[in-house]
Amino acid sequence: MSIAKQKQQRTSLKLSALLLTAVMTTGMMAGCTGKNDKESTSSPGSASPQQSSTSSASASSSETATLAEFSYMRPVWGPATFVAGGAYEQALNKAANVKMSVQIVPVAEYDAKLNTVFASGDLPDVFWASGPADYKFVDMQKQGAFLKINDYLEKYPAIKAMAPQALWDQLKDENGDIFFLPNASNPFNPMFNFYRKDLFEKLSIPEPTTIAELEAALEKIKTSDPKIIPLTGQDSFWGLGALGTSFGFAKDGWMPSKEDPNKLVPYWMLDGVVDFNMWLKDLRHKGLLDSEYLVNKDWSHSKSKFETGKAAVLGINWAYTPEILQNMKKSAPDAELGILPPLQGPNGDAGGAQLFSLYDRGIYVSSKMKDPDGFFRVLNWSLTEGSDFSRYGVEGKTYTVVDGKKVPLPQDQVENDFKTTQIEPLQFLRPIQEKLDWDALKSQYEGAGIGDMFDEVKNKYYAYTANYYSTYRLPSTVSETEQKDGARIYTDYLQPLIDGGATLNDKWNKPEWEAAVKKWLDAGGAKIIEEVNANQPSKAKPQININELFPQ
Repeated sequence: MSIAKQKQQRTSLKLSALLLTAVMTTGMMAGCTGKNDKESTSSPGSASPQQSSTSSASASSSETATLAEFSYMRPVWGPATFVAGGAYEQALNKAANVKMSVQIVPVAEYDAKLNTVFASGDLPDVFWASGPADYKFVDMQKQGAFLKINDYLEKYPAIKAMAPQALWDQLKDENGDIFFLPNASNPFNPMFNFYRKDLFEKLSIPEPTTIAELEAALEKIKTSDPKIIPLTGQDSFWGLGALGTSFGFAKDGWMPSKEDPNKLVPYWMLDGVVDFNMWLKDLRHKGLLDSEYLVNKDWSHSKSKFETGKAAVLGINWAYTPEILQNMKKSAPDAELGILPPLQGPNGDAGGAQLFSLYDRGIYVSSKMKDPDGFFRVLNWSLTEGSDFSRYGVEGKTYTVVDGKKVPLPQDQVENDFKTTQIEPLQFLRPIQEKLDWDALKSQYEGAGIGDMFDEVKNKYYAYTANYYSTYRLPSTVSETEQKDGARIYTDYLQPLIDGGATLNDKWNKPEWEAAVKKWLDAGGAKIIEEVNANQPSKAKPQININELFPQ
């Protein structure tokens, strides 16, 4: 797996945990404790799988008349305490006319377990995996281990509609064939720049619209009160990622070279990346950036400082908005929260959001499966007739109906056979459209007493995501040199510089950055770039329309 892809996978895991925490916090504030460890890529307001599973109506389609039987292996994000044969499983079996032999593995142990299974040569009929972004799955695909699914996507429109066309296009091999069912995720998860609106107004600072105006505002804040930290954030991506986009790049991505738009290069070769790091270094020298930035590994220090009135501007993932609002009301009741708009950068680049991966893992079907039709019937059922069952569960067991709306029961009111730990192992994939539910999110804000900020949050969400920065490299694009030696040469020549060194080390400036990149190129990086470009004819930017996925 490439360095960029490894980082993207870690990013996906980190985002999963981050969003999960935010959703849980918001849900508890709203009095709905039913949201807990679920699908790893849930976004705020998404219908998390444990809230999912629904009405007890059984399938009536003639297609489900034949019993579907298959083995199924998947990771779980919650406790691995599933007990086969429980009441929920029986209800599912009856409704979907299915009988599964389920094997679950804690997500942290899943990849190791999968490697053991592969070595045995005895693949489950249906199993989760990271997909074609990992070279070993591409190799197995070429060796015929997985079922080609093109015909099933045409037969079952609901399955194809789970993911945007841009994602299906990314998953095609050189022959246009698809072997992987992606767990589509919301790729639009912007970083917000929160600011103390009351403090800005007190100092007569207009809301910044450019990087230069922001820096001027930070300087005025420092002059007015040296005790206040002008700017804080977790790191250059999770904290100050929105500011990074104002310098025109997608972190961990491949983008067109400035010299040749038809040549893709890794992001560390872009001028904007160097300029961004040097700008952060300059802010640190001026005392405008938190002295603990990248030093304190407990990133929550930045959020705590902002919530308690010790910092004026905070860069952080938008999913934390409800938590920040609630905590500020307690610790700094007179404070007023504002969200900066995307800022124009020093070179004219418009700020925005970085596009995350369009999927987080997914499902392969073994080419040796006896009855693949049976699995696809069940998957289609879960997205059509059984969609309510798959989202909400069984009325009276996992949810109640209030004013015509299904309301998940708190987990402490749910019988053991219907708790999340008994439902998650039996779930498949949900449509990307369910990964961001504005109506549910609005209810959560209102229930938590912060409904007055909902419109502002929603408007800023679309303002940031209107301009997105994305990697142009497809997940399936392979470089043999990278596969063999990419990790080593990245670690040897670039990692210390990129992972904070350029910001914290005064001896590492632009010439040192350029020298490190040259060493990487000479050690094999140039060959990696050559192979990536040769193996990916299209250099087009992925086209994702957020208003089609999540209409305003």
